[in-house]
Amino acid sequence: MSDHFFVVTGGPGAGKTSLITDLARRGFQNIPESGRAIIREEMARRRRPPLGGPHGLCRTDVCA
Repeated sequence: MSDHFFVVTGGPGAGKTSLITDLARRGFQNIPESGRAIIREEMARRRRPPLGGPHGLCRTDVCA
């Protein structure tokens, strides 16, 4: 485990997931993105995107 951490940010479609996927293929450790999983779970449960801000993200990321 390294003591160097990087946060990847950017707008929709900027290539964040592609970058992280490629870095993981090259052997860099990463933490799975929680946002997509939360949206999938909420859409399956309610059949619509989650509303109410980032509360689901925070809840999921704290548990990780």
